[in-house]
Amino acid sequence: METTRIKVFIFIILVVALIGILRFIQKKELQLKYALIWILVDVLMIIAVLIPGFLMHISSLLGVYSVTNMLFFLGIMFTLAIIFSLTVALSRASDRIRKLSQQIALNEYDNKKTEVEVKEDE
Repeated sequence: METTRIKVFIFIILVVALIGILRFIQKKELQLKYALIWILVDVLMIIAVLIPGFLMHISSLLGVYSVTNMLFFLGIMFTLAIIFSLTVALSRASDRIRKLSQQIALNEYDNKKTEVEVKEDE
């Protein structure tokens, strides 16, 4: 009885989370490329809740003897994937910021140079 209540509660939370992710994408507050991993994990968790033997089957396929160990392993892998994707995004953003800053500095230099030339012509 309690197990069924917990599964229903977890299922509802996962569905609400999935709807929230999709709304963030729809409102363009979250880019799809960053949301895909969250959607994938959410769907896999929904499958794990709906199919009780899913995690046991996956853990036995991978040679993990305990489902708990499998969950910790998957959690660590998920965390590493998120950290890696955020590191790549941060690196790209830093490069774009540096290039934009350099371009702004060049534009300001050109503007000042043009102002000086205009003043000399007057």
